[in-house]
Amino acid sequence: MKKLISVIILSILSSSANADDQQTFVFNNLQGDFTTCYSYYLLSEEGFKKSGSANDETIAGLNKSADLSLESVFMIGQQLGMNTDTMRNRVKTSFESMKNEMGQDYKNFSKVLDKYGIFCKDLIEKTDDRVVFWEDKFK
Repeated sequence: MKKLISVIILSILSSSANADDQQTFVFNNLQGDFTTCYSYYLLSEEGFKKSGSANDETIAGLNKSADLSLESVFMIGQQLGMNTDTMRNRVKTSFESMKNEMGQDYKNFSKVLDKYGIFCKDLIEKTDDRVVFWEDKFK
């Protein structure tokens, strides 16, 4: 996954000089996507732990996806020239927003699961598709 994101970033960077605006647009949005998914995976892990309804393998998978998302947030943020505090604040804001979506109650976690579950799974597994999505949105 980390290699895939690096390849995607390098392919965008190696584009024409006219692509600077597109690159910034794609990176900003992709970083936002990974920030959202990092929050989603953290909430999922916490929710499953609280409910006792997941095995160790499930928790480990959520943890791995959270780690990949966070690495991507910071790697893309560095490419954008963002400082660490700005990136942390984005993550904190995203996390709090998602907690508010479920009314601060894990009994309502299905709202978050329905909204972000497949999206975040696809982002982790098919990052290149999301890059193409944002490139197309830029045009």
